[in-house]
Amino acid sequence: MAKHPVRSPVGGSVWAHSVGVGQQVVEGATLMIVEVMKTEFPVESPVAGVVTWLAACGDAIDADALVAVVEA
Repeated sequence: MAKHPVRSPVGGSVWAHSVGVGQQVVEGATLMIVEVMKTEFPVESPVAGVVTWLAACGDAIDADALVAVVEA
Protein backbone atom coordinates (compact mmCIF):
# COMPACT_ATOMS: atom_id res chain seq x y z
CA MET A 1 0.00 0.00 0.00
CA ALA A 2 1.25 3.47 -0.87
CA LYS A 3 1.26 6.06 1.92
CA HIS A 4 -0.07 9.50 1.01
CA PRO A 5 0.78 12.38 3.33
CA VAL A 6 -1.92 14.99 3.84
CA ARG A 7 -0.82 18.55 4.61
CA SER A 8 -2.66 21.49 6.11
CA PRO A 9 -3.59 24.32 3.75
CA VAL A 10 -3.09 26.90 6.53
CA GLY A 11 -1.49 27.34 9.92
CA GLY A 12 -3.84 27.17 12.88
CA SER A 13 -5.16 24.38 15.07
CA VAL A 14 -6.80 21.04 14.45
CA TRP A 15 -10.38 21.80 15.46
CA ALA A 16 -12.23 18.54 14.73
CA HIS A 17 -11.85 15.12 13.10
CA SER A 18 -14.41 13.89 10.58
CA VAL A 19 -12.95 10.36 10.48
CA GLY A 20 -10.95 8.07 12.74
CA VAL A 21 -7.75 6.11 12.38
CA GLY A 22 -8.46 2.82 10.61
CA GLN A 23 -11.46 4.22 8.75
CA GLN A 24 -11.87 3.70 5.00
CA VAL A 25 -12.33 7.00 3.08
CA VAL A 26 -13.02 8.01 -0.50
CA GLU A 27 -11.01 10.54 -2.45
CA GLY A 28 -12.10 14.05 -1.47
CA ALA A 29 -13.55 13.00 1.91
CA THR A 30 -13.09 15.57 4.67
CA LEU A 31 -10.61 14.20 7.21
CA MET A 32 -10.53 17.10 9.64
CA ILE A 33 -11.17 20.79 10.11
CA VAL A 34 -8.32 23.23 10.71
CA GLU A 35 -9.37 26.49 12.36
CA VAL A 36 -7.58 29.81 12.19
CA MET A 37 -9.07 33.07 13.48
CA LYS A 38 -12.56 31.51 13.65
CA THR A 39 -12.40 30.43 10.01
CA GLU A 40 -12.68 26.70 9.30
CA PHE A 41 -10.70 25.00 6.53
CA PRO A 42 -11.56 21.39 5.58
CA VAL A 43 -8.63 19.05 4.96
CA GLU A 44 -9.55 16.43 2.35
CA SER A 45 -8.14 13.04 1.45
CA PRO A 46 -6.13 13.08 -1.79
CA VAL A 47 -6.91 9.39 -2.47
CA ALA A 48 -9.28 6.61 -1.47
CA GLY A 49 -7.83 4.40 1.23
CA VAL A 50 -7.44 3.82 4.97
CA VAL A 51 -6.54 6.60 7.42
CA THR A 52 -3.44 5.47 9.33
CA TRP A 53 -2.54 8.64 11.26
CA LEU A 54 -4.21 11.94 12.25
CA ALA A 55 -2.84 14.96 14.10
CA ALA A 56 -4.54 15.31 17.48
CA CYS A 57 -7.43 17.71 18.03
CA GLY A 58 -6.11 20.90 19.57
CA ASP A 59 -2.65 20.57 18.01
CA ALA A 60 -1.20 23.87 16.81
CA ILE A 61 0.11 23.42 13.26
CA ASP A 62 1.95 25.42 10.63
CA ALA A 63 0.87 25.84 7.02
CA ASP A 64 1.90 22.77 5.00
CA ALA A 65 2.32 20.68 8.17
CA LEU A 66 1.68 16.95 7.99
CA VAL A 67 -1.76 16.38 9.54
CA ALA A 68 -2.75 12.90 8.28
CA VAL A 69 -1.62 9.85 6.34
CA VAL A 70 -3.87 7.81 4.04
CA GLU A 71 -2.78 4.42 2.66
CA ALA A 72 -4.21 3.70 -0.78
